Amino acid sequence: MVVLSALLVSGCGLFGPDELSGGDVAEEVGQFFRSASGDDAKSLKCEAVDAEVGAKTKCTAIDRYDEKWGMTAVVKTVDGTRIMFGTTFDDELADNVEVQKSLASALKKKTGREVGNVQCAGIQKLEPYAERTCTVIESNGARWEVDANLSSLSGVVSVTFKDTLLYAQSVENVVASLAHNLSRHYGFASMTDLRSFMASKGSCPNMLRGNPGDTIHCQAILADNSTAAVTVRATKSEEGRIYFELFPDNDPDLSMSGWQLADPS
Repeated sequence: MVVLSALLVSGCGLFGPDELSGGDVAEEVGQFFRSASGDDAKSLKCEAVDAEVGAKTKCTAIDRYDEKWGMTAVVKTVDGTRIMFGTTFDDELADNVEVQKSLASALKKKTGREVGNVQCAGIQKLEPYAERTCTVIESNGARWEVDANLSSLSGVVSVTFKDTLLYAQSVENVVASLAHNLSRHYGFASMTDLRSFMASKGSCPNMLRGNPGDTIHCQAILADNSTAAVTVRATKSEEGRIYFELFPDNDPDLSMSGWQLADPS
């Protein structure tokens, strides 16, 4: 990634008639870093450079995650006080678009669901195990932070959720149990009726965090194909397990609760 940019300098910005200060260079390189990463560097230092075509200088930026990024600025043209620079990162960077595509694919394999959108801000070195935090947005707008770890130089990633959670499919299995209980309660099924048990299902739009009070709203599909709105709420999580409660919105007394192993993060 090479970006050309122009720097205008005045006499007070020169250490000598043919040299640019590190501060002048850093001002220009800082704009390059901001454009590439989407964020200002926490700190940025550049060495002074001769004001002549082909002269190079090194810069070091520290981002908000305290990671260091080396950059090289090369003088491309000199026209009086107008200096044109070409700036590059010293490390090869991962292609953001490809990482996002690969992350969406990895998430589908992990959770069994399509994701609405994946957003990876910032920059990431193209090297094995390089990691950065991305945001996954489900179709209903729920947002999840994940760590995207490059598992190969082709941009394939492994993904780790930052939250203890149950995937939507896991929550649906729990809601299906409630649906079967409701079917029996309303006389649509019996304890030994396997067909009605199989017909009782759950439908949930997104995953459930294990944070106390986190809630999602699902649909219980009963044996007679009628539906009931269901609230599922996490009350606590510990040692990789989530304790939850769920109940039909129209009759909260018909509730269920219990522990469930969290899905792999």
